[in-house]
Amino acid sequence: MRTSEKNAEQALQELVYAVSHDMGASVRAVKGFADLLNRRYGEQFDDDGRNFLKLMTKGATDLQTQIDGLLVFSRVTTRGRPLVTTSIAEIWRSVVNANSKRLSEINAAVDHSDLPDVTADVGQLTQILTELLDNAIKFRRDEPLKIHLSVEANRNESVSHDGFRTFRLADNGCGIATQHLERVFQLFQRLCPEVIGNGVGLAACQRIVQRHGGAIWAESKLGTGTTICFTLPTACSEHDEHPSL
Repeated sequence: MRTSEKNAEQALQELVYAVSHDMGASVRAVKGFADLLNRRYGEQFDDDGRNFLKLMTKGATDLQTQIDGLLVFSRVTTRGRPLVTTSIAEIWRSVVNANSKRLSEINAAVDHSDLPDVTADVGQLTQILTELLDNAIKFRRDEPLKIHLSVEANRNESVSHDGFRTFRLADNGCGIATQHLERVFQLFQRLCPEVIGNGVGLAACQRIVQRHGGAIWAESKLGTGTTICFTLPTACSEHDEHPSL
């Protein structure tokens, strides 16, 4: 990492610490007093007053969720582990198994093609696949969900180079409008506010993939499903020489 990049990363960490420590304390105070007001005086409020108090509590809770998400986003580099040769197929199976109850309840079909080993941070690769699977579950249509993880030779010239392969996680869910395909990777961007989330997941995935030297993008159309594509260094690539990246 170059000096300028290290300085920028240090500045980010200092900002995140200030936000999480100072703003976090303020948010907890607001929520705490709102809860206290509700317990002690809630019955004395009219319908409007109770609704205002509910909105105050929700706002504080949402802000705390965003602060927690910002910490997750910032820790991609500070809490990252060495990049090692690992089986993406095994990690995918473990992620699917961890969500087997949810998948069974919605009658989802999940599979994968033959996948090469990659050079990656095992914990962060697990984080990516967990986030992508969770999104597929949350943004599904009424018909049974289908999810497939595959690999192909690079077709995106802007990210194609030796030692990297493109992985594609495809579903048959709701899909994303073309004008929002880049926006979904921006921090705190939520296209469906009614769906539970903090708007950090895909932004963190992008940061993780970039830490590995790769890129991530979405291919989608409304009503037909979404494919999230990301590139990772394959085993025995040049990244094996830099396990601490």
